[in-house]
Amino acid sequence: MPGRVTGKDAKVWIGCTNLGTKTHELWAISDFSLTIDRGTVEQDLIGQPGNYVTQGAMSIEGSLTNCRFAASGNADMLRNIVEQSGNYQYLQVSGQIGSTNGLKFYFVSCQVTGYEISIGDASTISEASIDFQVLDANNVTYSNGLITDAA
Repeated sequence: MPGRVTGKDAKVWIGCTNLGTKTHELWAISDFSLTIDRGTVEQDLIGQPGNYVTQGAMSIEGSLTNCRFAASGNADMLRNIVEQSGNYQYLQVSGQIGSTNGLKFYFVSCQVTGYEISIGDASTISEASIDFQVLDANNVTYSNGLITDAA
């Protein structure tokens, strides 16, 4: 029987190479989504009743909204979009949905592709909406509930 998963059953960690990871509590993440997509390739065939169809390219994209993006040490995601070398070359995004037997993901080669800040008045929490993409989605594997691109 399928189980029900709520927000309290999910955990997210974000970090950069050699800088350690930070939890979703530290980032104050209010929204997180991960999209895993596999395209298809189709080729017309001569003298056959149908077309040849096979797997196409895989892509993994995600987005999150966080509220603690301006504090000291919390600029890893913004620095990832600006600095393309050293510790900030890749963003590491990992997480877990459900219990220890739930779905887990660990991506070490992410790149921030969009960073939008919304600033309000004194009674509004300022937020950063961040989009990211796994750069080597073709190397993603799945084993024992873990989706990873870490070789």
